[in-house]
Amino acid sequence: MAAKEWILNKSQKELEEFCVANGFKKFGAEQVMRWIYSEKISDFSKMSNISKSLREKLDSNFHSELSKIINIHKEWDSGGDSKKYLIKLADEEIIESVLISYKNRKTLCVSSQIGCKMGCVYCETSGLGFIRNLTSGEIISQVLIVENDIKDKITNIVFMGMGEPLDNVLEVEKSLDIISNANFLSVAPRKITVSTCGLLNGLAGIEKYKYKIAISLNAADNVTRSAIMPVNKKFPIEDITAFINKRIPAGHNKITIEYVLIKGLNDSVESAKKLVRMFSPAKVKFNLIPLNKEKNSVYLRNFERPGDNVLDNFKSKLIKAGFIVTVRFSKAQSINGGCGQLRAEKIRSL
Repeated sequence: MAAKEWILNKSQKELEEFCVANGFKKFGAEQVMRWIYSEKISDFSKMSNISKSLREKLDSNFHSELSKIINIHKEWDSGGDSKKYLIKLADEEIIESVLISYKNRKTLCVSSQIGCKMGCVYCETSGLGFIRNLTSGEIISQVLIVENDIKDKITNIVFMGMGEPLDNVLEVEKSLDIISNANFLSVAPRKITVSTCGLLNGLAGIEKYKYKIAISLNAADNVTRSAIMPVNKKFPIEDITAFINKRIPAGHNKITIEYVLIKGLNDSVESAKKLVRMFSPAKVKFNLIPLNKEKNSVYLRNFERPGDNVLDNFKSKLIKAGFIVTVRFSKAQSINGGCGQLRAEKIRSL
């Protein structure tokens, strides 16, 4: 007997095709998906508005088990709380998702790959190397697992966890279709951010549905960027600036330039001045991220976080030029859940 497929890996179209191929109306697919994603009911036998014959057919072909939480690390501060979820997949691999709760906002940072092949030297996840892509179901499962745990709805999604989302773009887009569908997980596109190291050829679908885009730049010249981000050899800074400058963004949907500040490498006032000449305040905003590093770091041992005065000077140059600038003093650092820290635990144990 063939193994049952995981229903979370199926798109609405694929389930519609399954229904029609087995003699059922295609709207049965949407009914099933409403139960799973909106009502959080995964037991086919409890889907009361679906015919018994369809429920039995589903049960004989699919399973709906979620991936398993194996640990939750927690951090509290005056601004809210953070949780890092260690999740075991069906093949025993482990991924991490981070929940940041602040006032009424619950932001989930989801992973799209196990490890990463981009090789960015400021990121612990890159030190793990690349193992495999996540399926759409494994991405979606992270949202369901956390919502089940907190008994509340996720308000914001950021694809900033393990992996490069646009290196797994088909599965990411497939997951986004369900996450953003008002009948399913219902997270509005304007509350979903996809972060990329600059794989511009994967942005078409992200742009089409008006999800927010964040691009990790992290340097103001190609020599520096190539040294810390190998992807720059394929998508250099001038390609990124050309992509951004020809784009006509909605007022609320500027591209975010993410910039990890590393002491003595990319944190000079001259680098800030180059960024000012490169971009327009009408098209981008900046998110400055002082390097996340803790004392037992393996992959980042050659880098340091800049001082507060250096950060202030860098930020000031951008603000004076008219840019919106935020500084991400990353939550969850004490549990290795900050930007660039995911899977650091695993690396130290190898």
